[in-house]
Amino acid sequence: MLSKNFEHTVRFYEHRANGNSTWLPLVNVTLITPTDNRISLSLLFDTGASVTTLRADLYPMLGLLSWDQGQRVDTGTGGGVVAAYRYMTILEVFGKTIQCPIHLLAQLPKNPLFSGLLGRDIVFKEFGFGFWENVNELYVTTNP
Repeated sequence: MLSKNFEHTVRFYEHRANGNSTWLPLVNVTLITPTDNRISLSLLFDTGASVTTLRADLYPMLGLLSWDQGQRVDTGTGGGVVAAYRYMTILEVFGKTIQCPIHLLAQLPKNPLFSGLLGRDIVFKEFGFGFWENVNELYVTTNP
């Protein structure tokens, strides 16, 4: 029988609103800025997000003067296709440093639990993932 070993466990956080509970897989990442500062962010692990996406108001973290300086791209969301701006950045995720694209998106609502979405492009290729939905845990290996 094939066995996979996972080095990291991501526990889901319970978010309660209007009497309902939602369990969210939140991942702590470090954004490494162009000036080599390290900023800790909580991102929602989102298998439906093609690209890691941050709220547009976080543009100063990238050393930008405005959120819309990058390459304009149309991106699909649950609400339809919207404009986003693409940048390359460096993230430290699960102990690995990865250069990857991110989108800044004005329509991404503020949430007190997370600053954006951890998406698939480049990032997911570095890892193997396993889910155990019944116990609200995500498992990660750096050796897929």
